Amino acid sequence: MTQLSRGLLLDNVRQLFARPADLESRRSMALGAELEMIPVRADAHERVPAKGGTASGSELLASMSRKYGWTEEPMGSDPACWTLPEGRVTFEPGGQIEFSSAVFPTAQTLLDCFDEWLPRFHAHAHQMGIVLNTIGIEDRVPVARVPLQLNRERYRRMTQYFDSVGPFGVIMMRQTASLQLNIDRGERPLDRWRLLNALAPFLTAIFANSPRYAAAETGHRSYRAHVWRNLDPRRTGIVYAAGSEAEEYLEFALNAPVILGGGDAFPTFAQLLSTEQATLEQWETHLSTLFPEVRPREYFEVRSIDSIPAEFVPAAIVLIAGLVYSEATAAEAMMVLGPPSADLLVRAGALGLADETLRAGSATLVRMAMEGCRVLGSSYISEKSLSRASDFFDEYTLQGRSPADG
Repeated sequence: MTQLSRGLLLDNVRQLFARPADLESRRSMALGAELEMIPVRADAHERVPAKGGTASGSELLASMSRKYGWTEEPMGSDPACWTLPEGRVTFEPGGQIEFSSAVFPTAQTLLDCFDEWLPRFHAHAHQMGIVLNTIGIEDRVPVARVPLQLNRERYRRMTQYFDSVGPFGVIMMRQTASLQLNIDRGERPLDRWRLLNALAPFLTAIFANSPRYAAAETGHRSYRAHVWRNLDPRRTGIVYAAGSEAEEYLEFALNAPVILGGGDAFPTFAQLLSTEQATLEQWETHLSTLFPEVRPREYFEVRSIDSIPAEFVPAAIVLIAGLVYSEATAAEAMMVLGPPSADLLVRAGALGLADETLRAGSATLVRMAMEGCRVLGSSYISEKSLSRASDFFDEYTLQGRSPADG
């Protein structure tokens, strides 16, 4: 077995920031998305359990599986998962339902997938007396009324760890919901990494959709962002250092406590590495427990957006695609944005577009994104989808409002 060292781990991390080896054989403007939905009873606004009874999340998804021919994946004592040609449906630890799309070659095919499936989820849920809330955090009940729904060792261990560091980790696991976008690393991954990290505060502010928690106003436009940022600062936030991107991410990962596979305690990975017992499998598992705003994996995962209603999803996809995949617009956006800012991320979650810097910058960015999408062409994203995105920007962003503002 090869002895792990910082040098070997740095080489491993550098691969996460490298130009994809198969870039020539695939479309380099691919997009995927994951939308989480919080199921509650329509009559009482109590959480719907993932498993058990006729009004559970599992029964909802099983009924859809029977109708649409999904493939069920048993998960032992935990609720099942399902696969379909366009993606996968799973449960999060608190019973949130996550629809993860396949990775599509164009923004339009991704939107077509969401347009096909999201109405079906809501229609089936309605028939069962269930509402699928698309908000950043459960807004009516405290975490004590939302038990852990998945019994796997991963989630039991995460619960144990987060209980030891503060209240927000368990809230994140059981009550938050987001829209995650998966972006191709492209020809120049480091430029794209900088752009996406600089965009993170603006994405948080534009789509902020979680001002309430436990039936009370929180003072945050995105309380989900506040929860994520504070669940453990050693594994969240913006991770960026110009010219040393891989080195910075390595240090970020080494300094984070090991949740899975670290024994009875929670040593940092650097401490585990010093014992000469760490394995590559432990390292790769450890990377999956880090939750920065942008996470490098096969794709760059953008994790800054609250869960939003289906009619707002085109705006998020247009904003990302237009700014990132139009090369000229990406270069212009980097000049407008400047370097990634952790301070701006805090202001984004707290103030949303009431922050003047975020408001002015967002107005500029949405106009650039619309133009960038037009450069990409109607075969990449249709004029109808651009019109839907424009409706959102006109009603919210250009008025200095986010969905949290009503």
